[in-house]
Amino acid sequence: MLKKVLLVLAAAAFTIGCSSSAQTLGPGSAGKAGAGGGSGGRAGAAGSTAGAGGGHGGAAGQAGAAGQAGAAGQAGATGGSTSGGPDAGADAGIDAAPCVPVDDNDALIVPQCLDVQLEQGGAGTLTLHALTLRDEPDGLAVYAAFENDGNVVACDVEFKVWLYDKTGQQLGMFVSGLYTSHFYNYTTSDGTNLVAACASIGDVTMTRVGTMATDIAVADIGQVVYYYAYFDLPGATLIDALKVSQTNSQTTDGGVAYTGTMINDLSTTVSDPSVTVFPLNRVGRPLGIVSASDTSQVPAGGSWNFQTSAVNVSAADFAAFPSASFSN
Repeated sequence: MLKKVLLVLAAAAFTIGCSSSAQTLGPGSAGKAGAGGGSGGRAGAAGSTAGAGGGHGGAAGQAGAAGQAGAAGQAGATGGSTSGGPDAGADAGIDAAPCVPVDDNDALIVPQCLDVQLEQGGAGTLTLHALTLRDEPDGLAVYAAFENDGNVVACDVEFKVWLYDKTGQQLGMFVSGLYTSHFYNYTTSDGTNLVAACASIGDVTMTRVGTMATDIAVADIGQVVYYYAYFDLPGATLIDALKVSQTNSQTTDGGVAYTGTMINDLSTTVSDPSVTVFPLNRVGRPLGIVSASDTSQVPAGGSWNFQTSAVNVSAADFAAFPSASFSN
């Protein structure tokens, strides 16, 4: 029996083409397997098929030290792209007006006026939309939202972030994948049919990068430098898979939690359903992350009702990403 794990939540849009019977789709924090290779694990591990699509370095809109302008908070541009291979693009940032602090509910970058820079090089497809640094019990966390405002579907996206203190000393480099909500079918050169979770054109994708560094606080950070890379998959076809509906927020003793329904639009039964939710401020900046999961099965056309854990934030909106496993 062929096992496939679908992480729609797994923003990193990983292909599930593997030479073994275990096929996974998950975030990019675990890196990429070689051509036809696979990697196990549901969270943070995924196989990608090198050569299925051209690799691209990521360039995105950057918000520098003066990168916020009123409620919009961030101005960015995108670099050039060379289809089919890595592209050494220029820094994508543009000049911006001096930073004028606004209400955090209207800020796209927090801490406000933080120096956020794009690492040079890459293809311009995703634009950094918003960024949050947050002190959490297990260490500093980085939340980011990107928009695919390019002209290709971005798959297997990997997000890297470097943190520097206020003297310019590097504190560490951290990697994660981006959560997405769309699946694509595509066929490799050897005729293998695979499935990938990708950021469609116009999609907003999100991620949480957990540093696990309890000795680093938001107050220590003077600069954030980021980079992303992705694969495009020529000929990939968008398919109906999993979706989240009827989602509502509710206030609990621990903060805001979410209830809703995950619907299985696949033609096969899925198991181990999960939904991850990012609470958002008024302009779509992710404030935290919560999730719900179960060990049940959801038949084709069926649904699963969920309630997430709670997070202590004040949110105006949310973004939800479903996941599940299936076999055929």
